[in-house]
Amino acid sequence: MRYFIEINRKDWTIVFVFGLVFGSILGGFISLILNIPVIKGMISGAIFGFFIFVFSFTLINLSNKKILPLLSDKYWTFVSLLMAFFAGFLGSITAFEFIKMLKLIELEFSVLLLLYLSAMVGLLTMLIGNLLYMIVNSKKVEEELNRLNIELRLKALEYQINPHFLFNALNTLSELIYIDPKLAEKGMLKLSQFLRMIIDENSIITLQDELKIVKNFIFIEKLRFPAIEFEFNIDKDTLSLQVPKMSIQLLVENAIKHGLRNNGKVIINSYIKDGYLYVEVKDSGKGFEDIKEGTGLKNLRERLKIFFNGELEYFYDGKFSTFRFFYKIL
Repeated sequence: MRYFIEINRKDWTIVFVFGLVFGSILGGFISLILNIPVIKGMISGAIFGFFIFVFSFTLINLSNKKILPLLSDKYWTFVSLLMAFFAGFLGSITAFEFIKMLKLIELEFSVLLLLYLSAMVGLLTMLIGNLLYMIVNSKKVEEELNRLNIELRLKALEYQINPHFLFNALNTLSELIYIDPKLAEKGMLKLSQFLRMIIDENSIITLQDELKIVKNFIFIEKLRFPAIEFEFNIDKDTLSLQVPKMSIQLLVENAIKHGLRNNGKVIINSYIKDGYLYVEVKDSGKGFEDIKEGTGLKNLRERLKIFFNGELEYFYDGKFSTFRFFYKIL
């Protein structure tokens, strides 16, 4: 459920600093007009900014957590603007009294004038609050659109089956039917399991489930490339941790297709180090000097960033090409 003004900690910090700076500058200008010492005017303005921020923070969070959930969304705008008004109104009254108590500036206002000035400030904070919402919400809308756009592209990739892989797998299995019917039957079962798992709706799965996809994929590829060896070094503590679906499978497929060709070795590692999950796919192919990332690697990098704030890296150590992704475990 999204409310009218939804501000995170970073945005609140910006609002706090803006309130102090803007208040002190405004107080300095007013002090020049009223022939009051500029320093006292700036301090008084900062006090106004501070108390208005305190009431804004309190009332807006109270509204979002306690009041708006109880109301129909058609009243959210009105209630939120009302809270912004009272933040300025109550903040101004408190600031006036605090400045009077500190004797920074001699302020002699009647109660009626004090209420009038505080109401004017309340209207100003209401307008600023509305502007703040428009800025924050436009940023969130843009972020949401970007996220949805990326998710749609990711889903499209998840559902996209490499036609060459599928053609080659079916062609290999059809030949096996006459050579080794039992192996062909097992291959069809593995292909069926592979397809069933990759079209599952979940975009994030456990490492254990991802390894099932990988092992089904490897079984099928081994029918075509029996000389390729595969080695798994999996820390059991990583099996329940989550990874993007088809992440390891993509790296294994790239290792076979671009690194090894028809023979060699692929090593799949997973481990935890310094609070991070690391997953590696290494191949003993000819290596590389530079890589132009294709759709698959770019897609994986984006998914890691979106889902886990994770990273993807790759390097060649002279013996193995290593593709590794990692993210901090919460």
